Amino acid sequence: MIVISLLAFSINGMAQSNNPMGSALDFTKTMKLPTRKEVGKKELKGEYIFTVDLEGNLTNIRVKDSMGYGLDDHVVKKLSEAKNWKVAEIDGVKKAVNYTLPLKLTLPKK
Repeated sequence: MIVISLLAFSINGMAQSNNPMGSALDFTKTMKLPTRKEVGKKELKGEYIFTVDLEGNLTNIRVKDSMGYGLDDHVVKKLSEAKNWKVAEIDGVKKAVNYTLPLKLTLPKK
């Protein structure tokens, strides 16, 4: 079983799904994860930075802390495909906001 955990969010409303576990499973379904034996540990962690622009698109997507094993490319690709994010409003004015997304992947045993 593959488990992906979202560690923390700096601003409410970041998650775009009512079922984050279902989204996590969809996210990892197309990924080729290394095994615990190949990596030498149970989990991989990474951080990704992006901006939600005024139209609700993700821009300036980049890797802050790499997970390695080719997984960063997949995460960046999935983030770049994300659409219709909720735009932040501050005092009734829409603003582009930067986010940091920490991810933790629990690796399969085999």
